[in-house]
Amino acid sequence: MAEVMSAYGLESVVKLASNESPFTPLPAVEKAIAAQMDGLNRYPDSAARDLKAAIADRHAVGVSQVAVGNGSCELIVNAGEALLDPGTTIIYADPSFAMYPHLAAAAGADAIAVPLAPDGGHDLNAMAAAVDERTRLVVICNPNNPTGVYRSADEIEGFLDLVPDDLAVLVDEAYYDFVTEPDRGRVSVLARSRPNLLVTRTFSKAYGLCGLRIGYAVGSESWVRALQSVRQPFNTNQLAQVAALESLKHPAAIQERIDEAISERERVADALTELGVPFTPSHGNFILMEPPGSGMDAAALHEDLLTRGVIVRNGSALGCPGTLRVTIGAPPENDAFLSALRSIVPV
Repeated sequence: MAEVMSAYGLESVVKLASNESPFTPLPAVEKAIAAQMDGLNRYPDSAARDLKAAIADRHAVGVSQVAVGNGSCELIVNAGEALLDPGTTIIYADPSFAMYPHLAAAAGADAIAVPLAPDGGHDLNAMAAAVDERTRLVVICNPNNPTGVYRSADEIEGFLDLVPDDLAVLVDEAYYDFVTEPDRGRVSVLARSRPNLLVTRTFSKAYGLCGLRIGYAVGSESWVRALQSVRQPFNTNQLAQVAALESLKHPAAIQERIDEAISERERVADALTELGVPFTPSHGNFILMEPPGSGMDAAALHEDLLTRGVIVRNGSALGCPGTLRVTIGAPPENDAFLSALRSIVPV
């Protein structure tokens, strides 16, 4: 942000590029973190037992069905390390979270990238059709990043019915909290009865703990053992464990923040509609938009917003050329984005 301010002579900028929460950790969480400062000369609990127990209780599973990681990203990387080898394949949607191709590259496996359906969501039938005897892992990002499109629990279950029972399927639910469909959360329930299903979530988004890097996975004992077999010792730090554990104790306060993010997402979407800006309806804390009309270039619009102190993500970096992804921030941040956009977009 300092580089942007210096380059454009700005006194302040609004950062809406990384899908972060505009909220700092809850006061009780900050207090819990501060109480741990004197013990940082000691290693954390490598098994994260207290946090795992709280997550297991929330999901009504055994502790042996829970894994925690340095963000959900580490757990996804661990899945690739545990399951992929040269000559095997991983299947994922394209475009989706940019980390998935790296799992294949790190293992020397082959990446099978299946194009999204026309609505910007996963083409689950095409993904199932791509499975063969070499496939060891399928990753489904739901809601999808960067498009924000959500696939229902029935659709996910239908996909599971199409693939072999012993094929590892990982559903990345990093943006689960912002879904408004009534079946939200049912995929994690499926993980209780589907041994090949693992669901990952993060404390980075709705809980505002990006800087501490903590996430978790729920699945069968065999899935969790596979992750544990390749994880580093002490992979989650003491402050992250304490912050996540305390956050789980305040569901109502967290839900208030989620509700505000959803309300702001709807407000920004309504404003984009009024401006004639095309966008994909989103279930994440972000919106993927296109420049309006045929005469405006996405890269130029990205640059114009930068000159006005608003940082959004250029879709070219996300595999979506010709688009911009804007994170839903606090109301003043969203106001700043919309004001800058109105000054650029021809009425």
